[in-house]
Amino acid sequence: MPFDAIAETLLKRGVAPRHVRRYVRELDEHLEDLTAQQRASGYDGEDAASRARARLGDDAELAQAMLDQPGMRSWPARLPWLIFLLLPPVMTAVIGLSLYAVFFYVGYGAMAISTVLPLPQSALAAFSATAMTGVQIFAAPAMAAVLVMLASRQRLKPAWPLLGIALLLLLTPLFSAHSGHAGDFEAGYGLVVPVHWSTAVRFWPVMLSHVLALLPVAWLIGRKRAA
Repeated sequence: MPFDAIAETLLKRGVAPRHVRRYVRELDEHLEDLTAQQRASGYDGEDAASRARARLGDDAELAQAMLDQPGMRSWPARLPWLIFLLLPPVMTAVIGLSLYAVFFYVGYGAMAISTVLPLPQSALAAFSATAMTGVQIFAAPAMAAVLVMLASRQRLKPAWPLLGIALLLLLTPLFSAHSGHAGDFEAGYGLVVPVHWSTAVRFWPVMLSHVLALLPVAWLIGRKRAA
């Protein structure tokens, strides 16, 4: 693509990807118009394309024209400490706890639901338990994947998502329900270290969550080395 270098420069300078895509699209259209004008003037083939590209301006000028516009930088580039460090643990806890609570009350209210919908209580209870386990397993890895994706799209330094994921693991949301107290559930934070086999068995969803959250880290490190 003729403007890949410009797009890469803009992304590295913090311009939001949506603005970069729009700008590159506008440059493509402008280049096509200039090429058509050169062909109408009697030039053809690569000669017309090269003359049109020269008239459009060099990469540095075109990139600077975008960088001089206010409001083009993305939030991850403006406030990486907020996007990668502060928000992920809070958002993971809030969203995860909300989903966990919904699924918990599906199982807790299975009898009431069964009187309204033709669904067996056992199926509702099994769905509730499976869904709650899924939230515990995938909440942190999903957020870790989002952090890596944001950093990759914006060409940010790997340190930001790596620090964010490390903090997320240290503050892993821990959701639990108490069968002995009807309707009680709670959330907490903490990195579970399986010092005993019983701990690993009891907290296996959290252990699996830790492992899955490290997969985006491995991908990011491998991509950095390949580059």
